[in-house]
Amino acid sequence: MLGKLMKYELIAMGRVFLPMFGALIVISIVNAILGGLGLSTPQAIAIFVSVLLIIGIIVVVYVITIQRFWTNLMSNEGYLMMTLPVSIDKIILSKLFTATIWSVVSTIVVAISIFIMASAEVNLFRLMIESEIFTHIPFAGHEVAFLLFGIVVMTIVGSFANILLLYACMALGMLTNKYRILVSVAAYIAITTVMQVVITVAIVLITALGGIDAIDRWANDLVTTLSGINGLLWIITGLSAILCVIFYIVTRFMMSRRLNLQ
Repeated sequence: MLGKLMKYELIAMGRVFLPMFGALIVISIVNAILGGLGLSTPQAIAIFVSVLLIIGIIVVVYVITIQRFWTNLMSNEGYLMMTLPVSIDKIILSKLFTATIWSVVSTIVVAISIFIMASAEVNLFRLMIESEIFTHIPFAGHEVAFLLFGIVVMTIVGSFANILLLYACMALGMLTNKYRILVSVAAYIAITTVMQVVITVAIVLITALGGIDAIDRWANDLVTTLSGINGLLWIITGLSAILCVIFYIVTRFMMSRRLNLQ
């Protein structure tokens, strides 16, 4: 059933994203062609349109993520969703996984479009081949692969945390019958503010206990050695995973025990 729910979500969200992705890639190709022909004014217009599309895609990712959860689960449609022979966990996970998939795909499409536009000015493939930067990497291949794996995992878990934060805030809006949007926005501001305060206090305490010089040496070692970088990535991933669990529990509790549809 989870697969069927995800399929429905992917198709519904794809109707919005796919035309935008196609338009961005086409404009990027046109931009590259215009750059190759030396037509600076049309190219500038194409770049402007591409930037607008990139910004639009980033905004739409968040808007659609919020809209799909709010409309399907927080409004009258929620009565239909809750009558399906499927657990609340699968409903939440279907929303989470599909939103993450489209978020990742959006990032890849934007990266491809930027690569295409940049290739109009610089032969990136030739630059990478002729560049000596890869010949001076002091790390073994498996170490670099592990680093890239850590970056991918951190990105995915971080995306989960960001989306679940939105879900938790919207679910908390069910605490009231009125001003649900206002309560959800207030919850988002409050939670993000608390997170920033905790991080700031932690940094201040660590600095006070360890001393500025010790912290500087630790930070320098952390970002200049591969093991340190990997360790930092997995620390961030672990903290993001903890946030995922907290936000998921809040969302699930509100949807299963405090369900209050409009």
